Amino acid sequence: MPSLDTDDDALLLTERLRLRPHRLADVRFMMELNSDPDVVRYTGDTAFGCEDEARAVVARLARQFEDFRMGRLIVSDRKTGEKLGWCGLRWHDDLEVADLGYRFFRKHWGKGYATESAAACIRYAAEELRLPRLVAHAMLENVASVKVLEKLGFCRTGPTVFKGLAAEGFELLLRA
Repeated sequence: MPSLDTDDDALLLTERLRLRPHRLADVRFMMELNSDPDVVRYTGDTAFGCEDEARAVVARLARQFEDFRMGRLIVSDRKTGEKLGWCGLRWHDDLEVADLGYRFFRKHWGKGYATESAAACIRYAAEELRLPRLVAHAMLENVASVKVLEKLGFCRTGPTVFKGLAAEGFELLLRA
């Protein structure tokens, strides 16, 4: 079902995509996205147990955007309004760095949406937030995600643990 999003409420726009902060109306969308085992396979997350769990996550994501001017953003098709997934930055106080992440419905994989939306988020991080660097994590078995990160210019930083799972760390320097 098309959303009521318009380019006016977007934080970021690309040729095909509109990215905006989460709002409480996105709870059902988030539940549906996380209910696909293939979508969450390499994330360390599981399906939400109930709507209250999804509502708490959406509220936290909306609050993070208010606090830090960054967050995971709903990605929708500019022509149809269909919500495709999310992409964005998450601030880690303990590490004083933002990480880039993305998640899309399986039917939208392989269409370049992760790369296109992530590139917009990287520009935002560099130009608007003036961040010196970004990090990302990917499970090595998630070959498509590793390719996206490398295409975006991220360099491997070595093995790491992400949400209790073995992963590869990545870093992108935005300023010298």
